[in-house]
Amino acid sequence: MGLDLGLTTLQIDRMADEVSARQSDYDERLGRAIDTLRNFDTHGYLDKLDRSRPTLAWNLPEPMDDPGARYSPPTLPPDHRVVAADGSHIDVDRHLAARCFLINIGVAALTYGSAPDAGLYSRPRLYAGDDELAIRDPASGREEQIQGAVLGAKRAVEEIRALAEAVREMPPETPTLALMDGTLVMMGIGLLRYGNRQFVLKHLVEDGFAQALAELRELARHRSLAVSSYVSLPNSAEVANATRLLACPYEVAACEPTCGGLPARKRPCDVAVGGLRDRRLFAEVLAEGERSAVFRGSYRMVDDYYRGQRVCFFYVNTGEEIGRVEVPSWVAEDEAALGMAHAMIVDQCGKGPGYPTALMEAHEQAVVTGPDRRMFAELVENALQNRGLPVSTSEKNRSKRLRWV
Repeated sequence: MGLDLGLTTLQIDRMADEVSARQSDYDERLGRAIDTLRNFDTHGYLDKLDRSRPTLAWNLPEPMDDPGARYSPPTLPPDHRVVAADGSHIDVDRHLAARCFLINIGVAALTYGSAPDAGLYSRPRLYAGDDELAIRDPASGREEQIQGAVLGAKRAVEEIRALAEAVREMPPETPTLALMDGTLVMMGIGLLRYGNRQFVLKHLVEDGFAQALAELRELARHRSLAVSSYVSLPNSAEVANATRLLACPYEVAACEPTCGGLPARKRPCDVAVGGLRDRRLFAEVLAEGERSAVFRGSYRMVDDYYRGQRVCFFYVNTGEEIGRVEVPSWVAEDEAALGMAHAMIVDQCGKGPGYPTALMEAHEQAVVTGPDRRMFAELVENALQNRGLPVSTSEKNRSKRLRWV
């Protein structure tokens, strides 16, 4: 028997009634948070943040200018380029005849102005050797298999490496935005649980992602280049949590010892402004095309492994949604590069259906479809069989290929 839609519908209706009942309270909290943002006490916030940092339960950002500020996009350069990279992968599958994985990186380089051009390509890479399937610690001999979250992180490394390579091959005289999808913070893609395995983080983050980001920084010294990532429908609450810190009635926001015993949603900061997301705040503050102030993120992994580069962010009203744009600190501190990132992302979202066109094109190059995955498995099996090698699979996998009455 499948899903009982009758019982499910009753439960959905009850959920909708509860959401409706809470809406008035939510609107009041949102209004208080917006007032706090528009009249943000930056000095008081930074002072309280410094005193409370060891006891805080959340990551809190440092504003680089007035948190309530709004900025219109500067004028686009007549000639400009957007280079985007995205990736997809086929994970290690124990049902497959050989142990391997595949990463497919798509790149889109779109040039606008007096000599418009579009370069679109993908580069698949198969990993099957023993030295390719695991990360090894040369000191202890320990190893971590590259699959699941680790493979997702490796794919992010290959995406930014492909981005740096593509930018390096482009003519340097055209102002360029190098753009990625999602976050620039590697812990945001599943690496937190590997914090006790320093060799994994060093290999993927410091020697991988951060090294490629540093290479882009070096390229930016000799050309007009901004680097950023775009997060659609962001779920972050860092700026909202900053308003919670200001709403905290205690001198030091010692969350666990002071309020840890209180029921959910009964802490003073929850009652005042809790349960909000940044995108909801800025939807009420930013007009179409405008961006917020820039905030410097507070991420332990970045501090430890990003080679002195920090990750900053701002929010932008693209006209279709509130997007989150992340930039390395060296872009955030360069007014021209920051303005270029803002203007080009707004323009890209206008050219696409509310999402950067270059990222859409890179994704189309990178995507591995269901039929692609099935064909990949068949190609692996055929290649082994043609060489007289044994091909085995599980009964579970075989059953999925058969039709049952």
